[in-house]
Amino acid sequence: MPKWHPITDLGADTAALTDGEMEPLGRIWTTQKKELIERGDWDEFDKRLRREWAIETGIIEKVYTLDRGVTQTLIEKGIDAALIPHGATDRDSTLVARIIQDHYDALGGMFDFVAGQRQLSTSYVKELHAALLRNEDTYRVVDQFGRAFEKPLQKGQYKAVSNSPTRPNGSLHEYCPPEHVGSEMDRLLQMHAEHQGRGTPPEVEAAWLHHRFSQIHPFEDGNGRVARAISSLVFIKARWFPLIVQREDWARYIEALEKADADDLRPLIALFVEAQRRALIQATDAASDVKPFASADEVIAAAYDRLQLLGRLTLKEWLAAKDTAGELVKHATQRFGRLTDELRQKFGSVVIGSAPYEFTLHVGGYDDVQAKIAEKAGHFACFAEYNCRVYVKLNTGRTDVLAVSFYAMGRRYRGIIGVLAYLLLQGREPALVKGGDFQINYEEALDKAQARFSTWLERVIVEGLAEWRRTL
Repeated sequence: MPKWHPITDLGADTAALTDGEMEPLGRIWTTQKKELIERGDWDEFDKRLRREWAIETGIIEKVYTLDRGVTQTLIEKGIDAALIPHGATDRDSTLVARIIQDHYDALGGMFDFVAGQRQLSTSYVKELHAALLRNEDTYRVVDQFGRAFEKPLQKGQYKAVSNSPTRPNGSLHEYCPPEHVGSEMDRLLQMHAEHQGRGTPPEVEAAWLHHRFSQIHPFEDGNGRVARAISSLVFIKARWFPLIVQREDWARYIEALEKADADDLRPLIALFVEAQRRALIQATDAASDVKPFASADEVIAAAYDRLQLLGRLTLKEWLAAKDTAGELVKHATQRFGRLTDELRQKFGSVVIGSAPYEFTLHVGGYDDVQAKIAEKAGHFACFAEYNCRVYVKLNTGRTDVLAVSFYAMGRRYRGIIGVLAYLLLQGREPALVKGGDFQINYEEALDKAQARFSTWLERVIVEGLAEWRRTL
């Protein structure tokens, strides 16, 4: 496991760490936010997003547990202990509601901090720690004999003793020793200020800042929440969303941090971009919600929207996403065609009884597996607006499928097309390939989308085939 060493700076070529998707998505978000504000829906959307951040930042750290149903209720109706049924959490519901409210209030303070154009400082990081953990007076400690006990928590103060954890295999994951925390935090924020001065992409800076802060681990407890908070500050300053790492992404989140320990920041950056994309999709859906009409103008506008939804009217620029998708379908077809040939050549002499192994390429339209996999990915898919499926059938005595599915995203088409890579093993439910989520947007140039897609497709082919091999 990693031994502690002083934090390191970013390299000179920060643009090489990201595929540039955030820039065109930012232009889309500017349009969506304007529409939310004009419709009077912005405040409600903003409150729900902040509540989700407040809830999920505690869940991923196992500060408390809440099921999805209760989480959604709190997001929609507000943070109230009365909305948390008995037995729905592993801690006292009143305390859980107070902790979530602390997170919510701290996030509000972060927006005020950005609005005041203040420079991130060690004093503010300490303030943030104290605000996030306002209602937590102790933290859990495990001694060298494996005995757990509660210890008083010093809020807004750097640690006085080592907090390096022992892994299940007995190795030590070393964080910064207490005597070096002050100087390392000073270096962290000095480098952060320098990055801002040279225009480091926000997704790169947010991931770097999060990881290096985590290496220091300056507080006794609550370091994960503070790390996500200061990363959120980077995104908020860039007019994006606060960083929400969802509970389903916990394993991938930890894996990305471990890869960053090995000097590969790209998986963490990709995870953060995906979180921003997810929030943008929520905003797109919110902008599509229909409200009671108050005037003839609203009815006319809604009729126009309805014609767009039915495909009779579509903004010209949104069509660019469909054109791009068409080119990427061709690319996927060609690549899967080569893959099919490779499989045939390798397995051509193998027979099942009297029949050889068979590998066939297919390009088709909608089937119910696409709907299932989109639902598993948490996407609202509109197959009527756009739909294509490219897949390889793998017949080795059973018939399996490795596929990529293209579909329009959102309740109303707004120039975003989703692509999911999935593996369907005979007799099993379809499963999303690891890292198998890709989006096409109307703002991105075709050449850049093609470059991103080509890299993504190669990765998911490897991941999909590796999983298929494990099941043979």
